[in-house]
This record gives sequence, structure tokens and C-alpha cells, in this order.
Amino acid sequence: MANEQWTLIDVVEKMSARQDVGLKPMRVAQDIMTADVKTLILDHTVKQCLQFMESHRVRHAPVVDPPYGNQEKACFIGVVSRRDVLRLNAPDAENTDKEDTDIRALRQLLTQIVARKPKSASPQTPVQDVISTMILHHIDMVPVLDHGDVVGILTTTNLLKLLLGLDKIVGQLFPEPEHGVFPAGTDSKTSTEAEIVFSWISQTVQEIMSKELICLGPQDTLARAIEVTQNAEIRHLLVTDEQGKLVGLVSDRDILRNLPYVARRPPSPPKRFREHLFATRPSAKCLELPLERIMRQKVLHVMSGCGIFEAADTLFRKRIGCLPVLDDQENLRGIVSVTDLMRALLAVYEPMDKSTSSQAELAVMKSQAIASA
Repeated sequence: MANEQWTLIDVVEKMSARQDVGLKPMRVAQDIMTADVKTLILDHTVKQCLQFMESHRVRHAPVVDPPYGNQEKACFIGVVSRRDVLRLNAPDAENTDKEDTDIRALRQLLTQIVARKPKSASPQTPVQDVISTMILHHIDMVPVLDHGDVVGILTTTNLLKLLLGLDKIVGQLFPEPEHGVFPAGTDSKTSTEAEIVFSWISQTVQEIMSKELICLGPQDTLARAIEVTQNAEIRHLLVTDEQGKLVGLVSDRDILRNLPYVARRPPSPPKRFREHLFATRPSAKCLELPLERIMRQKVLHVMSGCGIFEAADTLFRKRIGCLPVLDDQENLRGIVSVTDLMRALLAVYEPMDKSTSSQAELAVMKSQAIASA
């Protein structure tokens, strides 16, 4: 095994076949995408878009131009996201009659805010390519197009489901692995494969989390949050007190909720992270808001020893983008995001070299030595 190039997904598929464990395909976009796609049209208003997103519990939607004249099918135009709508100062899908919701924003047509020519995939695009695209371009949804038609969408939710599905499959392959020690009597190749899979699935958030933290204080302003977010190209800011203890969290969505109404998406491509979304007048009073006014104070967190699948399950169920990581003394140690988990998932599809195999074999020898002691 050390003399060939292979991936962890290869190993899981081979072991599943040997043990007669049912494994659904998970190699290309069509294997894991959401195929039942609901679309919006250019003439839908922002209010209708908000109601659509609330009704279908989605944060992104493809936008099409319906057929007319001799056309037989709708034409794909682009995508609209919850962030696009938030930037219009129309945050409340549940209560669009709220007084401080700008009525102009609710009446605006999607043709003015749709993101045209977005990054897309084909049904046969490899999963790892989709993941890489989403990480590189800071996007949460990729439409899947077949000859220009929308046949599916791939979101971070699909990728979290894939990650949790792999956890379930490995659980069937190894029902009771104790401390990384596998049953005696297995051949060397099988033991090596088992150790490789188990070492990946046993990762904790401490191994994949972002450790270089950028923290702001409760009295820092919204303007400062925008500056830091853009410079670091991050979506979440941790808010800490003078002792360095976590007191809140500010996301890019929290920032957008507090910016004033903007009429439409600029025609030129952005040069900075979230440039279109964060653009506002330098004199806007909202930029002086202290973060303690907009931050989320009850922040879900995990301990540094939390497994990556437990973290993925929490992010999936709570529909959130990150979890601060604390140690036993409640000191802030890092932050694990959906992007970090996407990188962990990407490793499943990346080729491994000889050194990786050799390390796994050494780990197996250590495991067998523990078993025989």
C-alpha cells in the first residue's frame, strides 16, 4: 500500500465492499447535491424572497428568467443569498411589517441584487473540486448546472451531511474500536487501513481549529469590525473582555443587519472581501455602534477535546457557522468553523504519499504492541 497513491475515500470504499457495508456514491457533485431545487425569478421582490427562504428553510436560491416567446425552458441567471438580502436592511423574514424595515428594500426586485455568473459545478464535478471552490471563494452554495439548466445545488449543509455520513459508515466498519486498538489476527494490510481511517475519524477540534485568533472588545466599533473582517477575510469575530474571556460573537451577518439601506449590487467585481456587502458611507452613524450592542452574547462553544463529528453535528443541527473552542479553565483556545470542517473533509479525497502510509504502519505497530502488553 505504501508503493501506490491512494485516498482515504478509496480505503473506506474497499473496506465497505469487503465487509458488505452499504456505501452510497460520494465522488461527484450529483452524488451529494440537493436535486429538488426550488428557484426564484428576477421579478420576485425581496419580500417574496424572504418568505421563500423562511418557508423552505434555505439561505440561498438560484434565480432564473422564466421562458417567454418561443423559449421552452427557464434561463439560469444567478443566485441570491441571505447576505444579499440582509444588506438591503430587510432582515426579518418572520416579520416583514416591522417598522424599522425599509419598505423600499422589501419592494426591490431580485434583478437588482442577484449575483450573476456565480461559480458553478457540473453533475460530474469531483466533490473535492467543489469543496476547494467554496473554500477559495468564501461561498456557501454552488449551483449544479447541466447544459445551462439548474439540476441541483451544493451547500455547506450538504458537505456537513457528507461528513456525518462518513462518520456513520466508519462506525459500521469499526463498531467497537477501543483506544485505537483493533482486533488481533487481522492482516497487516487491513490493520494499516483500519488505523488510517481511525486516525482520521478520531481527530478533535484542537487539530483542525483556527488557532490564530483575532479578538475585539465590546467597545470596539462596527467600523473596526468591518475593517478587521475584510483584512483577515473571515466571517466571525470573537469578542473578549479585559481578561481574555469570551463574552460574545459577531458574524458578517450581524454586521450586515446593522448597515443602512443600499439600492443595488455594484456592477464591477469586488476587489476586497465582502466589498459589495459592507460598502457604506464613511459618515454613517451606524459605524460608531459598539460591538456590545450587536454581538451575540449566548455563544455555543465546544471544549478542545471535542471530536470533529460532534462539532459538525452541532453546527448542522443549530444551523450556525462556527464554535469557539475553550479549554477546561474556559480559556479561549481557538475557533472551529464550517470551513475548517470542509478542509477536514477535503483530506478524505486528497492523495496520500508513502510517508503517510509509513506513519500509519508505525501507528499500527504501536497499537498491536499495546494489545499484546
